[in-house]
Amino acid sequence: MQFFNDSQTLLTLAEAYSALGYSVIPLLGDRDLSRPKVPAIPWGGFQTYRASLNDYKQWFTESGFAGLGIVTGRISQLVVLDFDSESLYTDFKTQYPDLLETHTVRSATRQLPHLYFKLPPHLYLASQKGQGIDLLSDGHYVVAPPTFINDQPYQVTRGGMPKILTERDVRRLTAFVSGHKPHRPVIAAQSELPVIRDTVAPIPSPKPTSIDLENLYRYHCQKSGRNEALFKTSLYARDAGWNELETQQCLVNVHVEQSARTSQPAERPAQRQHEALKTIHSAFSRPARSAKPRMAPPNDQLSNSVREALIQQGMTGVVRTIEGLYQVGVRPGQMYAVKDAVQSLKGVVGRDSVLAALQTQHHGQRLFTPLNPRHYVATDHSLDVSKNAYLILSENQEKVGMGRPGHHFLMPSNSELCRLFGVKVTTSDPLSREDLVSARQTRMALHRELIKRRPGSYPQRWLAQRLGVSRRTIHAYNQLIPIHSRAMFLETFINWKTIERLPFDEALQGAFLQTGQGKKYPALRIIAAQLLANGHSLSLNERTVNFYWYGDVEPPMPQMIQIRHQQVQKQLAQTAFLAQIKPSTSSEAYLRPRHQPVNVAKTPKNIHRPLADTGQEALVQHIYNTLNTAVDKHLSLVNARRIVLMHSEDRVRAALKCLQQRKTVINPTGFLTTLLRSNHLK
Repeated sequence: MQFFNDSQTLLTLAEAYSALGYSVIPLLGDRDLSRPKVPAIPWGGFQTYRASLNDYKQWFTESGFAGLGIVTGRISQLVVLDFDSESLYTDFKTQYPDLLETHTVRSATRQLPHLYFKLPPHLYLASQKGQGIDLLSDGHYVVAPPTFINDQPYQVTRGGMPKILTERDVRRLTAFVSGHKPHRPVIAAQSELPVIRDTVAPIPSPKPTSIDLENLYRYHCQKSGRNEALFKTSLYARDAGWNELETQQCLVNVHVEQSARTSQPAERPAQRQHEALKTIHSAFSRPARSAKPRMAPPNDQLSNSVREALIQQGMTGVVRTIEGLYQVGVRPGQMYAVKDAVQSLKGVVGRDSVLAALQTQHHGQRLFTPLNPRHYVATDHSLDVSKNAYLILSENQEKVGMGRPGHHFLMPSNSELCRLFGVKVTTSDPLSREDLVSARQTRMALHRELIKRRPGSYPQRWLAQRLGVSRRTIHAYNQLIPIHSRAMFLETFINWKTIERLPFDEALQGAFLQTGQGKKYPALRIIAAQLLANGHSLSLNERTVNFYWYGDVEPPMPQMIQIRHQQVQKQLAQTAFLAQIKPSTSSEAYLRPRHQPVNVAKTPKNIHRPLADTGQEALVQHIYNTLNTAVDKHLSLVNARRIVLMHSEDRVRAALKCLQQRKTVINPTGFLTTLLRSNHLK
């Protein structure tokens, strides 16, 4: 498939990009000249899944959004090099002429190129920002043709498919962008080691504009009804600082003009307006929810997401090294000597493990940046009115003593590691110094802290994958910590309408039938039929994932499970009560079907052999030959014998006659069994 220029419509290009595997989002474009490159809808979800063709039609045909963007990174396997400086592009063209042989787009404002590259799944390339150049990967998007901004189009200047990057290409792109990053201020050299603090104050969320609310309302209309979309948008406006009157002035007319997704009776505009006012008033009837500020990651521990990413790739030693250095006072951005790191972690992390961790790389990039302290000398110049000394880059200003120079490194921060491994910043569970004495002890501590912080139901496979171990190892961890568990079951009430979910031949694995008196039986349909015919209340208990908790006190059962359990117990109690009453016509019809199974209690245990009654065995052969053909086998002789034993001969022959009259039955066995259980046969 080829790329097209701006002569094509937005919808056509969106479908073309989708066929190439790109994740497409709508932009405001010239519809809002003050923010033409801003997404017209919340776009975070499209970093993990792609929109459908119906979404494209809604965005570019019905909603009339005037711009188109492509989400870069893993979802699209696309990386874009965005130049904002012509001199930088000239330097790049001189150094790497082979990287110019790729799909190229000219931007609308600066008329500078965007170089498109395909990122293979086995490679990783993080987004980077430099002076006059941006490398767009995960977490970003690029404006794509045929978008117009200020009547200037984004145009394809070199067609064809994007160049597929190699490991060498990734290193070259990273080196070029890293070489043009903004100049960092010099670092203060005090009596202690220099530290670059990684703390950020809470970031307030900006108040949305009226256009934001309108776009959000139209986005919700694509997913749900108009009233629900208006209610969700009003809640968002309320929480973002809008009052009720402002929200009414912004959304009422939009709601009146919005067409319905499905065919509905026509409504007058006055009715729609009254409906909108009531919906908005309902949203503002409760106080606004306080927004949770986005906080910077802690400086004294790694995020759980980074820990899991490192452990899953066999880098538990890196986790132990970083956590141990954090505990002795080393902070992100601090320069630290290798020999001091080994000495600080003595007795906790071995020397070889520390040295291996300091040399660890991920996709060709070092986790600990090596430094040469010879290039840093102290000076008495200050940036402000301060008496601190500062470290500046200098050469040959001081003679260095004899001997092998010491090796130093720069301590990585949470945010840097999150960008490197492509994970989000999350909470951090506490780890003590004793938890770092071995890789096994560290994994056990992370498993313990998860269950302590959030007891609940977890698949054992997920718990094992989280720590990069086997399920058998997780079971051993649970016994050593100890982590307590409780078997959980999904309980379903069984009656003559739901009995068909049970198999004939082999019992369901991890499931059992239980009567109202607490007796348990294998989950087989023949056993369930016998119990129901005898008036027992019955439930099917299917094993699900275990519930885990830490500590001596068992937490209460989750509320959803309690409600489900109470509902099933109520049904069982009602059935048991009705079974004790002398059955009338109505209760008999409720407890049993009108067609009573024949001699169910006397069903022989071994029905793999021909039946002793020759008449019944002849009927079995008749059923088998009727339902099966030379090509397709729909029913076994064992199941045919069960049908004969559970139903009268007249009902079976009547059902077979009805089946033969139907010429379009796809599943004859299912049709026959359903017909025998129904009241259709007299």
